[in-house]
Amino acid sequence: MILFGLSATGKTTHACHDHGLVEDGEGQEIVQDDVVFLRSDASALGSERGFYLKTGYLNPKVQPILFRAAISHRTIFENVMVDYLGNVSFDSATLTENGRGIIQREDLGADSSESVNLPPLKELDGMIVIFITRRNTVVPIASKLTLEQAVAAFMLGESVETSAGDPRRAGESVREVGTNPFIIGDEAYEGNWFYAFLKKHRSKIQCYLLNTGGVGEIRESSDNAIKQATLRPEIPEMAAIIRGILRDTVEWEEEPHFGTLIPRRTNGSQLTKFSLSNFYTEKAIKEYVLRLQKERVEWLKGFEGLDKAIIDAIKA
Repeated sequence: MILFGLSATGKTTHACHDHGLVEDGEGQEIVQDDVVFLRSDASALGSERGFYLKTGYLNPKVQPILFRAAISHRTIFENVMVDYLGNVSFDSATLTENGRGIIQREDLGADSSESVNLPPLKELDGMIVIFITRRNTVVPIASKLTLEQAVAAFMLGESVETSAGDPRRAGESVREVGTNPFIIGDEAYEGNWFYAFLKKHRSKIQCYLLNTGGVGEIRESSDNAIKQATLRPEIPEMAAIIRGILRDTVEWEEEPHFGTLIPRRTNGSQLTKFSLSNFYTEKAIKEYVLRLQKERVEWLKGFEGLDKAIIDAIKA
């Protein structure tokens, strides 16, 4: 599994998680974090032995692997409250909400892999590519994507700005191709390369979009104050969706607005509480979706030479 996402979307949270894979023969190996070089044979080269994490509100019950590593004496902290005895206050925002840490691979224990690299896809049963976004209105919490929709997600690199990025712009919509501000060269080339890559391995690759921001935010037009808070999926809920994807136990249904598939049920749990109709009228849903689709198409059209099928996937 390879995860794409901007800062504070939940990459490390879900990369360093067992997702409840505890049945016979199940389990996970945590490979790498932050910088990955993906090659045409689907092998991936890692570059670091450390894992970056946002330290705010680390919970030992729902994030046991990360928490265990975070309390190691080898962990490096920035903007995190530590008292004179060395006790760390993960949930303190006294200094800033942008607390960070770097944990070491050896502190992940048996959950880490021997290598920071992934082998070629021919040596694996398959690959799952997940794009993680953090939106707040009508983007479903989980979507199964076609190859073209996956490349569009790659080119859009959507999220909202957080204190982990630019605190002055927190809450604003942001887009970054490949969720990677360090791309050198033509970004349309990157998208077309990724499209060719997915088509080459289409029999062994599945692509998904996860929205860790939630759905349902409603704002008053007068003073822009939040009238209704966003319903966000909790970490165990998103972990359950990932577990269902890996076990192929998710019941998918068509999403009528974005042309994707969304989960109706997974691991025996209904996900209807995240239905857009619980938060908006049909008119409001259409207005939100139309606005977002228009923004997306305009963004994608700005990349000269990008395969037209990628843009058309957003129009669907």
